[in-house]
Amino acid sequence: MPYLIDASNLGGVLDGARGARDAERIVAFLVDWARTRGRAVAVFDGVAQPRVAERYGALEVVWSGAGRAADEEIVRRAANRPRDWIVISDDRELRRRCRDLGARVETARAFARRLERPRRAAVEGGEKPSPSAEDVERWRRIFGDGD
Repeated sequence: MPYLIDASNLGGVLDGARGARDAERIVAFLVDWARTRGRAVAVFDGVAQPRVAERYGALEVVWSGAGRAADEEIVRRAANRPRDWIVISDDRELRRRCRDLGARVETARAFARRLERPRRAAVEGGEKPSPSAEDVERWRRIFGDGD
């Protein structure tokens, strides 16, 4: 089942106000997880940042555009086959709107905790940490997209 992620909201959960603006960190947090999910769409507020690609394998990155909130893009996408989506956000109104459409919802806080558990265990077990979004993009430029 695909995920629609309120990305700036998730960033706020990860690192407060600074984290909500750090698209590269949010993408890096999601990229490994998305490989096992089939499809995930991270929707950010505002205009595209040039250092963030539109796609990282199964993770699609979408920007709401100038003067438009990510919430509106999330609702628009959720309205198309709502029972197929899981919407991730701590925004109660957004979750309510998506739930009313028929989508499943989960808080960003619960989602982040669920994703952090395996990472923490891997780091504590001596495994190599996940690559940053910048690393992934650099490797894609060198080796190609693989799609």
